[in-house]
Amino acid sequence: MRRAQLQAGLAAAFFVVALVSAAWRFGPTWRYLSKQHSQFSDFSALDRRQEPGYANALPVDAFEFFRAHLRRGERYYVGATPGPYIPGVDRPTALRTFARYYLLPAIQVEQPQEADELLTVGVTPQSLGVPVTDVVRQGQGPFWAARVRR
Repeated sequence: MRRAQLQAGLAAAFFVVALVSAAWRFGPTWRYLSKQHSQFSDFSALDRRQEPGYANALPVDAFEFFRAHLRRGERYYVGATPGPYIPGVDRPTALRTFARYYLLPAIQVEQPQEADELLTVGVTPQSLGVPVTDVVRQGQGPFWAARVRR
């Protein structure tokens, strides 16, 4: 009986702490969400998809180019020149992280050999050591897409 009372008391205490915490943060959270809504509610679907990239100084035009070369469920690899992006995050990691969201429903893979399509920024697809075909460059920019030859 004592153990059951202790468990019930602990559960009640945790519940009270959760309620107090929710009540304490409700006002600031509501104000933040209201501000976000007023800032972004008029955005089109394209604007909503692109905003995180623009907000993080990523090459959104490259990701639009990449989207045009991928099919639903296709596996892709993002290759990029090494270098810094922000403290603690290098350029390839930043590009791959954004690509996971932006290029859905295609599937990002960890190795070029696992991909159906190679998408590169600043490096040519041929430099990744995988046989490729249908190499396309976006204008004169440093962005390429290439199909992996099987």
